[in-house]
Amino acid sequence: MAGTKYEILDPETGWLDPSIYTDQEIYRREMTHIFGRAWLLIGHDSLIPNPGDFFHTYMGEDPVILSRGSDGSVNVLLNMCRHRGARLVRADDGNCNSFVCSYHAWTYGLDGELEYVPGEQEVYYGELDRSKLGLKRARVATYAGLVFATWAEDAPSLEDYLGDARWYLDMEFNRSGKGTYAVGPHKWIQPINWKTAVDNCSDWYHVPVSHASAANAMFRVLGEPRFTHDRLFQMKGRAAFVNGHQVQYFKMPEDSLAGQSKSIPTATAEDDTAEAVERLGEFRAKSVVLGTHSLFPNTVLGFRLAIPRGPLKTEFWHFALASNADTPEQQREVLRVHTARNGVTGHFEADDVDNWRQVSESGLSGTYRELGQRVNLGIGHTHTDDVFPGALSDRFVSENNHRHFYRRWEEFMNADSWADIPLDPQKATYEGTAGMNE
Repeated sequence: MAGTKYEILDPETGWLDPSIYTDQEIYRREMTHIFGRAWLLIGHDSLIPNPGDFFHTYMGEDPVILSRGSDGSVNVLLNMCRHRGARLVRADDGNCNSFVCSYHAWTYGLDGELEYVPGEQEVYYGELDRSKLGLKRARVATYAGLVFATWAEDAPSLEDYLGDARWYLDMEFNRSGKGTYAVGPHKWIQPINWKTAVDNCSDWYHVPVSHASAANAMFRVLGEPRFTHDRLFQMKGRAAFVNGHQVQYFKMPEDSLAGQSKSIPTATAEDDTAEAVERLGEFRAKSVVLGTHSLFPNTVLGFRLAIPRGPLKTEFWHFALASNADTPEQQREVLRVHTARNGVTGHFEADDVDNWRQVSESGLSGTYRELGQRVNLGIGHTHTDDVFPGALSDRFVSENNHRHFYRRWEEFMNADSWADIPLDPQKATYEGTAGMNE
C-alpha cells in the first residue's frame, strides 16, 4: 500500500473510521509500521534473574526470546532459526546454555551468535559464514525493571520515547530502590482488535454503566456511595498525554497518604514515604497519585500486553507487579487483587470484552463505516500548565486519550521512517534521585 495516507480521525469532529479494526491490509501495515518501529514492553528483568534464563514473549506477531547472557546482559532475539525459520524456544521459560533448533540442530549462543552447524565442512564445504547468520537481535532498554525492545535502529532512545510520561510513571514504578518483580502472566484470547483495549484505558465514561455491579460492590465494601454519573463527573483527576501515551493522575493534599497507589504496595504507606521523597521529591511522593495508564502502542493498566493475533483476535498477557520489599502475605494479596480485578475472570474484565468485541466488529458493517464512530467527548478542552507535563484534559472524563492515541497511530502509519515521527518536547522537572534504572 505504498503511497497510502491514513486519515482515520477527524480532529475537529472526533469522527473515527471503524475499518481500522477489521481491515487486513491495515493490520499488516500495523505490524511493520507500528510494531516494527515502536519501543514495545515485552517483559521484566525479574523473569530472567540468572545467566541462561529465558522467557518467550512477542513483539507484535514476532516471537522473541528474552534471555540473560552469561555476562549478565539482557538480549532480545527473534525466535526463528536462520536456516528455515523453525522456533528455537518452545517453552514459556527456562534455563539453558544455548538455543538449539529441533529441525536441523543449528545451535546459537545466549547472545544469538551461530555457534554450530552440523556438516559445516562436509556438506556446506566450509563455505558457510556463521558470523552473518546469527539470530536477529532487537535493541533493548530497561526502565525500572521493565524491559523494552525495538527492531528500529533509527528509533530514539527509550527515555525520549517515554518522554514526560516518565514523570508520572515514576510514581508507580520508581518509588523504591528495592525494585519490583513480575508474577504471571495470565494469558487469554479475545475476539477483539488490539486497539480497543488500549483506547479504553482512560475511558471512565463507561464505568458507571459497564462496571456498575463491580464498582458499586467495591464502593459498598468501602462504605462509600454508589458510583453514578453524577459522582463520576465530579471527580477531580486529570489525564496527561505524551507521545501517544496516556496517564491519569489525582492531586492529593500535601500531607495526605489516603488513596496512595497500592498497585505496588510496600509494608505500609508511612514506611514507603521517606524513600519515595528521596527518590521522587516531596511533590510527586506525597501529592500526586497515578491512576490508569497506557503506553503506545499496546501496554495497558501498568503491565498488561495486548498482543495482536489478527484484526479481530488479541491475546492478553496480564502480569502482577510486587515490591521486592513485600512480605509473603503482601505478595499473595497483590496477586489476588490483580487477578480479582483484571484477570481473565476478573470483576471488571468480563464487563469489558463483549463491548470491545462489538466496537471492533463495527468495522465489518459497510453502512456503519460510512457513519463512523465518534470520539468527540471533551474535544478542544485540553491545556498545559507549569507543574504537570504533557497535554492535560480539562476534566477527568474525556475521550482525549482516544484522539491522542489515534493521532499517534496516524503518525506511525504514514511515516517512511522514524525521522518522520515527531516527539513531544520534554518539559518535566525531575526532583529526587530516581532515574531510568536507579
